[in-house]
Amino acid sequence: MSSTRRSSRRQAPIKTTGPLSQWRHLSNSWRQQYIDFGHGRISRCTTRLTEATDLQRNELRSLGISFVALAISSAASVSGRSRVQKEQDLKRYITVAIQLGLPVNDNHNGECAVSMAAYHGMSEILIQLLDDAACPLRTSSFQQNAIFAAIRNGQHVTLEIILSKRTAEAIRAVSEEEATAERTGKYFLSLQEAIMKGDFLSVQLLLRFHCASMSDLLAKILYQPINRRLKHYKKFERILHHLYPTIPNIKHWRKELHWSFPATDREVINWLWHLMLHHPSNSKIIPSEIWLRVFSFFGRGWFACRRYGEVGRASAADVLQRNILE
Repeated sequence: MSSTRRSSRRQAPIKTTGPLSQWRHLSNSWRQQYIDFGHGRISRCTTRLTEATDLQRNELRSLGISFVALAISSAASVSGRSRVQKEQDLKRYITVAIQLGLPVNDNHNGECAVSMAAYHGMSEILIQLLDDAACPLRTSSFQQNAIFAAIRNGQHVTLEIILSKRTAEAIRAVSEEEATAERTGKYFLSLQEAIMKGDFLSVQLLLRFHCASMSDLLAKILYQPINRRLKHYKKFERILHHLYPTIPNIKHWRKELHWSFPATDREVINWLWHLMLHHPSNSKIIPSEIWLRVFSFFGRGWFACRRYGEVGRASAADVLQRNILE
């Protein structure tokens, strides 16, 4: 009986990505730590970390890991009283990790610990990471920020914690989402996520902390032909109706709706308002109330360019193109 013929071609080594590829060369002690965290044995991991020598801890520091993100994922897999106990064990572990100078905002499956705590609604863990460890809302431009993560899973409590504790950083993170999407191809747009979910509470929180404004990219996504057929823009209109029940026509400009217009529209309207308000003769000819009434005839996309590459950087001729998104 002849044996199966084997190919003479050499097999290429299998390359893995994610945490295993980063931690595959760990020492036996930390390899067991990884296994215990995966099985939710957080108290045992805390004891091991406390009893480890500083030389052993340096191995984790050199790799930039502390297993916190993995522990959050493990604790989130249980529910009820077990989850409450796991979160308390996790808090103690993070406290020890911070005291020992370990990087607690590490990654697991491409997400940092802060984003994972926000996504899974772990309020106490999130506060600990933001206050005690001073962790940022995002560790890489290829990751979703913690704001997007909270909205994605409908976690309004953790979203409010992030926006109230890190308002300036949150405003900056949201304002950078459009540029990051165009650069990396990863569309983690917080306002879009809230709109597509019909989550008016998240939109309300973003508005309260000045983190909501319609970008040209998001307007393009909502009003492009294929999404008009799917009526994605209707979700946005329903949110606006819920937020402003006393405004009869949310399709036209009002001062309260200014944030909901594309960036190009806002820029032109701001420019027109500044010109009308500061020109020495305008206030005598037509009062401000009349100009605001004129602005109420503007619809979304009146000043948006036809070619998406120029949206937000309109020339004088392009500004005259009207009703592009409608």
